[in-house]
Amino acid sequence: MTRPNLAILLTAATAAIVACNTSPTDTEAFDERVAQVQDELLGQGFAINTGSYSLHLEETLRFNSVRPGSDANSGRELFGLALDLETIDTTFGLFEGFSAAAGGVVTSNGRVCATCHRAQSLSFGMPPPPLDATIPLTDPLFTGIEADAQGDPDAFTNLNDHALFKYRPNRFNLARPDDDPFRKVFFWRKSPPLVNVVFSPGFLLDGRARVMFETDRGAVFSHTQSADIRFDDLFTLQNARDLEAFQFAQLSDPQLAALLDDAHPQHDYLASHPFATVPISTPKQAFGAAVFARDCFSCHNTPNVFNNRSNVLAIGDDPDRPPQFPPHAPNSGRHFNVGVSERNQHGLRFTVPVEGGGFEPVVLQLAKENGTVVMHTVTTDIGLAATTGRVADIGRFKVPQLRNIKNLGPYFHDNSADTLAEVVDYFNSDDYNHSSDGKKRPIHESPYERSALLAFLNLL
Repeated sequence: MTRPNLAILLTAATAAIVACNTSPTDTEAFDERVAQVQDELLGQGFAINTGSYSLHLEETLRFNSVRPGSDANSGRELFGLALDLETIDTTFGLFEGFSAAAGGVVTSNGRVCATCHRAQSLSFGMPPPPLDATIPLTDPLFTGIEADAQGDPDAFTNLNDHALFKYRPNRFNLARPDDDPFRKVFFWRKSPPLVNVVFSPGFLLDGRARVMFETDRGAVFSHTQSADIRFDDLFTLQNARDLEAFQFAQLSDPQLAALLDDAHPQHDYLASHPFATVPISTPKQAFGAAVFARDCFSCHNTPNVFNNRSNVLAIGDDPDRPPQFPPHAPNSGRHFNVGVSERNQHGLRFTVPVEGGGFEPVVLQLAKENGTVVMHTVTTDIGLAATTGRVADIGRFKVPQLRNIKNLGPYFHDNSADTLAEVVDYFNSDDYNHSSDGKKRPIHESPYERSALLAFLNLL
């Protein structure tokens, strides 16, 4: 695809900033130019993944809000963190006791939310692997591993060496019988950092949870018990709202709070100036911003946050929907397959054990856009398709936010890139350019463009 108009605009934008020595106040002109670039791209029908699953999405800023009556401090306690936001405190974070829903007493394995989202200093994510270099083997992270792995022989190695957890996305879906292949399919994924999660259209790495209520309840069910038992009555609606309030308060930059409030005096400015909070101060950083606008902004297009802004209002925990059941609604954001799953850098296994020994693949019935059904043998992480059942969603994940990105490694859903330089190199590789969505948006950067882009990303 040729992009002559884009090239001209970006050249002019970069020249304008370099000419005025790129002081922070001079970035307004560049931000306006970037917005114009985005408008022209959309007007040209710029290539982006489409299909029936995304027809309902809107290109608008619509972020999550804290519910009335929620208590962020109570949410912190439920999350399992002390006041310093560094020390794990399980006093109020264990969801255990008698459950009428479960039909008996539920016993926790000692894990809390902070077991896998450790500390503010780690952006509520995990330390770099190997994990046993900083976390003792007596920690519930390791002693409770069976809750995730349930006997999988690769569990400890994948957790310790790659900081990857085993997830079965349909584990608690009572609409599917125990022998349904969708109940068996699984993947190995990181524990995502929770900074700026309030700006996310859809939650979890593949966006399969539409609201935080689903996200937190599913985590409580899956990481604290080896069985597949639901205990909805031990995770109340108030618990969910308090946890949500705590998580939504975790921002990488206090300035970003203005985007959450339409009435804030800085809201419209930040919404219309994509780089307003990025402290660009050198010509190289300015040029890197131009490279970002050209190669990255079509997907990372939320101003000042840099995740994807395509969204639809998600159905939350309203009184008309029983909170013990998940909503059945369209995806709440746009997702992309950029080839990371197909690469499978760590050589992860996706087969399930069989009686008598050995392993066998999981075979799923997936639907094409034309309504025909195909049998798909799972050999890699199939991304969003594991819950939507759509061929088009194979390997698709949501677009992560990029603020403070220099401190959020390792990168990708499978922690397969240790550094930002590796990430940039990946998006210049055949693995990306030949991927399902990479083919629509190929990237070929010169050495200096790569270097400038890294200079910009390290500012975020």
